Amino acid sequence: MTKQSRVMTVLACLLAASHSAQAQATETTPATAAAPQPEAACALHVWPGSNLRSTYYGWLHGGIVDGAVNGRDGYKKLPEGPLDTGRQKDILSGIDIAKALGLNGYSLTIHPEALDSRTLRGTPGSWLAASGGAAPAACQAELAIDDVFFQEDVFSGKYLKVIYRFKRFDGAETPSRSFGQIMAIKLLAFPPAQGTDPAPAMKEIGAALARSVEDFGLALNAPPKKKK
Repeated sequence: MTKQSRVMTVLACLLAASHSAQAQATETTPATAAAPQPEAACALHVWPGSNLRSTYYGWLHGGIVDGAVNGRDGYKKLPEGPLDTGRQKDILSGIDIAKALGLNGYSLTIHPEALDSRTLRGTPGSWLAASGGAAPAACQAELAIDDVFFQEDVFSGKYLKVIYRFKRFDGAETPSRSFGQIMAIKLLAFPPAQGTDPAPAMKEIGAALARSVEDFGLALNAPPKKKK
């Protein structure tokens, strides 16, 4: 073999080795590259309240809780179950609650049962965890109706009043924010007069519950009041 032939043979071997190494690297790179991890999804949990309650303040009597609900003497009887837990859940399901609360992008879970007031008022952390669910995720919010009642006042009129409680968690068991407020929505048609079609009154009180969510969202996201 001539000197030139030997040189050509060595070059050919080096090129073959180089191509083999490149092919091996190409095949192994995808297997060793770390796959991108999806970001943790934010979750919003919502609980409806217990059945509608009632209060009345007037000239001749007042202060008996649930007088209208139970049809006590001197109280106009309310329709049966105008805002029971099931109807509240149905109404809440038709609202973009996450948007109303300024929590765009949060997945929504509406629980079928109400939480009792002791759990709502006595739980320092997550209501979901306290009721047997998972601990707060890295990005989680909770909204619960503590109480919902019809109030008739001879002086100021008729209202649906809803007490909301809200918590937000950012990766810890202790909420980064807690907020609660009572929302009052004026009623005109509810309760229906005896012998009339109850549908308009029932529609009004359902719409009032939906609006109370919107109003609570405005209160939740209102800028803090400046100190005088």
